[in-house]
Amino acid sequence: MNLELSDDFCKRYDKYGPQFLSMFMKHIVCLSWVDVKSEPDGNGNRESDYAPSTFVVPSFVVSIKDMWFLVTAGHILKDLQSRLDSGRCISKSRLYAGFGSDPSSEPIPFNLGDTPQWYVYEDGLDYAVIPLRPAFVNPLVADGIVALNENHWKDYSQEDGEFYLLGFPTQTQDISITSSGERGNININFTCPLLPVFPLSDPPDVLKRDHERFYAKVPNGIMHDPSVKLTDIDGMSGGPIFVIKWIDDDNIEYWLLAVQSGWHQTTRILAACPILPLINRISDSIDKHLESTDQIYNLD
Repeated sequence: MNLELSDDFCKRYDKYGPQFLSMFMKHIVCLSWVDVKSEPDGNGNRESDYAPSTFVVPSFVVSIKDMWFLVTAGHILKDLQSRLDSGRCISKSRLYAGFGSDPSSEPIPFNLGDTPQWYVYEDGLDYAVIPLRPAFVNPLVADGIVALNENHWKDYSQEDGEFYLLGFPTQTQDISITSSGERGNININFTCPLLPVFPLSDPPDVLKRDHERFYAKVPNGIMHDPSVKLTDIDGMSGGPIFVIKWIDDDNIEYWLLAVQSGWHQTTRILAACPILPLINRISDSIDKHLESTDQIYNLD
């Protein structure tokens, strides 16, 4: 499939892309952490002696029955657990938000290793969910984050829609580690592009799974930053895919469609997991928990 973008689409993307990006960014949170060796090399008084690895992961916030959750791809937390099982440990973890509203927003300390979480990564199911306590919700709200709710997945339509992926591609990340005595600093810079993607029904066999997935072609080199030509979407796993529908020349509706999961670079085709099965599973789990709580406290 050769993807040639029409002049009309490119003009519309150039005109409205920055507005769409600003609109979507209020739902996006960067989950970042550093894991290190449990036993250092050398004297162990420098950050680098612990062979740190830094991760920058896209996630987004949904609100279900008035509870907030971070959602990302399941294979991300599965890979993290494998690293921890091998003897590494989390040194620092942070939430970054408010990219568009306040560039000076401070990262939010986030105890990822101790935070309840759930993930699945099998047969095309690739979801991860982290419940957010008020101690994390409040600073996210202060940074301008707005949770996606049922209005963003109820009655959504893919017909005549435009599809966009957001995330933090590895190509745009700049990570540096500096050490000074016993103090180590890790500086992270990253970009969140708005990538148009184009649905298709016949993906390569390597991407096909037992469960339903959304497949789309990614054009080459589309970014608002002209200094970067994006050739790979590595690092965007866990990012949301939105569908936009134009109501008229000046107004749109948008819905949350899927969580980015797989990528076949040779054909530039991605695979993503539809959001509705995950939303329904979370909602059912909340109902069951509330039902069991009611039974415990029902003294009649």
